[in-house]
Amino acid sequence: MNGVRSLAPGRRLVGRAVTLRYLPSRPDLQEHVTRGGYGEGLNETPRWDALEALSPGDVLVADCMGMGGTSTGGDVVFSRILSKKAAGLVTDGGVRDGHKVIRYGYPVYAGGSTPTIGEPNVLPYEVNEPIQCGGVLVWPGDVILGDEDGVVVLPSKLALEIYDECVHHDEVEQAILDHTQKEGISPKFFYPFNSETEKIYKAWKARQD
Repeated sequence: MNGVRSLAPGRRLVGRAVTLRYLPSRPDLQEHVTRGGYGEGLNETPRWDALEALSPGDVLVADCMGMGGTSTGGDVVFSRILSKKAAGLVTDGGVRDGHKVIRYGYPVYAGGSTPTIGEPNVLPYEVNEPIQCGGVLVWPGDVILGDEDGVVVLPSKLALEIYDECVHHDEVEQAILDHTQKEGISPKFFYPFNSETEKIYKAWKARQD
């Protein structure tokens, strides 16, 4: 995801996406947008519904159209993520009271920390529909991974296959690193992966077993 970074470096994130989409506000549609697709209800009902939809292991992923200086919520709103035992928060918008939110202990990835409020500039509108976040399509139930480098999205049906490929790739690169450091040679001889890469990987794997 572009422009989405950890507000608490060192905390890694994995979980299923529960999605929330924000829309820009417009005076003549203010009341309609505030209620989202949910008809009668409390102000900002879609955001509260998204929080209530969270289960342990879920990640709230909020599409705020890349407006990192606009708040999607603060410490009181996002305390619900903690009480629902969800895995964390991802948004390309901003988080207000970020220094308080990170004290809850779960990973927070956002477009930034901001002192501003979101409403009435943006308003939550839809829950558990396809969204974008940081320029990436997120489908409800997708697997969300976050670390110091940023956030990626894995299609739920492909997550295990992608995981296996990533583990293998990491092992091959560890074999290259160990071999080149030991022999004092450049890694360039093993990229792109080739027969020599396979040879040192098999030897490395045998030692691990």
